[in-house]
Amino acid sequence: MPPHATRPWRASAVLLALLAALALAVPLSASRAHAAEHDRSEGSGRAVRQPTTVSRYLFTAFTNSSESNMYVYGSDDARAFWSVQDKAYTPPSGLVRDPSVIHRGGRYYVAYTTGWTGTTFGLAVSDDRRTWTHLTDVDHGVAANNTWAPEFFTDAPDGKVRIVVSMSTGPTAYRHFQPYVLTALDDTLTRWSEPRPLEGISPSESDDNGYIDTFVVRKGTTYHAFTKNATGELIEHAVADRITGPYHFTGKGDWAGWGGLLEGQTVVALPGGGYRMFMDGYTVRKYYYSDSADLEHWTPKRELPGLSGVVRHGTVIRETATVRPGDSNPALPGYHADPDVMYAEGRYWIHPTEDGHPGWSGTRFSSFSSPDLVHWTHHGTALDLADVSWCHENAWAPSVVRKGDTYWMYFSACQSIGVAKSTSPQGPFTDALGRPLITKGQFGHQSIDPDAFIDDDGTPYLYFGQGALEAARLNEDMVSFATQPVRITPPGYNEAPTVFTRAGRYYAMWSENDTRSPDYRVAYGVSDSPLGPFTKAEGNPVLSKDTADQILGTGHNSVIQVPGRDEWYIVYHRFARPGGDGTHREVAIDRMRFDPDGTIRKIRPTQAGIQPVRIGPA
Repeated sequence: MPPHATRPWRASAVLLALLAALALAVPLSASRAHAAEHDRSEGSGRAVRQPTTVSRYLFTAFTNSSESNMYVYGSDDARAFWSVQDKAYTPPSGLVRDPSVIHRGGRYYVAYTTGWTGTTFGLAVSDDRRTWTHLTDVDHGVAANNTWAPEFFTDAPDGKVRIVVSMSTGPTAYRHFQPYVLTALDDTLTRWSEPRPLEGISPSESDDNGYIDTFVVRKGTTYHAFTKNATGELIEHAVADRITGPYHFTGKGDWAGWGGLLEGQTVVALPGGGYRMFMDGYTVRKYYYSDSADLEHWTPKRELPGLSGVVRHGTVIRETATVRPGDSNPALPGYHADPDVMYAEGRYWIHPTEDGHPGWSGTRFSSFSSPDLVHWTHHGTALDLADVSWCHENAWAPSVVRKGDTYWMYFSACQSIGVAKSTSPQGPFTDALGRPLITKGQFGHQSIDPDAFIDDDGTPYLYFGQGALEAARLNEDMVSFATQPVRITPPGYNEAPTVFTRAGRYYAMWSENDTRSPDYRVAYGVSDSPLGPFTKAEGNPVLSKDTADQILGTGHNSVIQVPGRDEWYIVYHRFARPGGDGTHREVAIDRMRFDPDGTIRKIRPTQAGIQPVRIGPA
């Protein structure tokens, strides 16, 4: 992802600076934010915790298999990328080559090449990075044969959005290319200024094909243009003191030692002051990257793992979020989802789905415990599907309850529901049946998301299902049904039921929409019976996204009451912040309050989370 021919290289100083920058360039996952909060001494010896920045990366590209579909990828480190959405956008006509992406005003925009010839480039927009709609085709108004590789530029001091695009304006198509810049005239990004050429980056007698794929980076007061010499098939470097130039070349020929036959270069700033450039080795169908501390000296190119051989010319951007001192959300380290919370053995416990795997392909369940709902200890694997004879994949949504001296885990695997048991909430849990309790599709919908509930009188119940909600009473053996499951699906229900009782009433909470959607959310209903029906309450959803704080996809929750007190907390997952999605989620905890009539008040998802909750008198 050779030696420098024309540029002097002072190995000791430059290399040390580069290594120092790159050591700081590894981004933090949001769930590791607590460990990254740094201290600053104020002279008195007292350390003050400072806000930190969490980074993730978004990559839009077309692929070797299709120039009419855009693919979207995410990453924690700008090196190992996961798929956010295959074929995320197909234009109404033409191509979607060279897609350049920005995030602005809470929305994502891509600019792209619409065709091999013509005077337009396209724009598309998205609210969630997965679903894109055509915004407009921009006709730049210049008599041009070709209009290629529009690249967003947003780093000018005036904050305006610009696009740098390569145009062939000579007498012959596919030759005499020069980069031009257009400025957005308003926030709709549908009205643009006339193009202005980047002076100094233009065809010449020796380079009569001109320059394409120009990507501009501003560092301080200097504009760095990385542009492909279309005659020599080399990426060259020019600088200027304003976006339009005049530019002068500081790196010609194979100045960086990358070799030729490269194009589609894009640069992203890394934490700590370094930079990473991505390059398309289009003739050999490989994708490369190279790092720099100063935009002048670059490491040898390396293949981008996982995506080399797949992607073509795209753009990578860095998304950031601030973690404030004292924030306790996310509650758990790493990617986790579908959290089930309980109190046992003098501690709080969470058993989640292990997340961060493509297609929700995790194979283990972990256990975490805490004395106060804030400080959590990871106890490792509680159940590994390698030890389950009937299924070894898709470990989802565990639910753990205590009955007598035994802890029972109900879990989804292979779209069926199994049961495991242990003498400790920590595990290890062992398969209690040697077969599923509920098989895939047994009730005409996906058999997932079990929720076990022990009523105040000790009677056990089980709820489950995606697309429909089933409820049944369990036998005292906890591995068979005392009553046949009955369908009690409330309006809007999709998945993730959780049931609890308070003040003589039964509450069911569930998730609406798809877990991959930013609009994933929690609703609830009430009943006089544990088997329902549950009447959906007014004022739903009770928990939903907060785009202003980059909190999306809030759902699949469980609930915990502080022992001995009418004090309640909701534990749920959300998209990892920033840049997470439906397979890169994190666990959060917030306070849940009731009105005097038993109505659950609207829950605001927060970064702050909660204060430590100790057991004892309120």
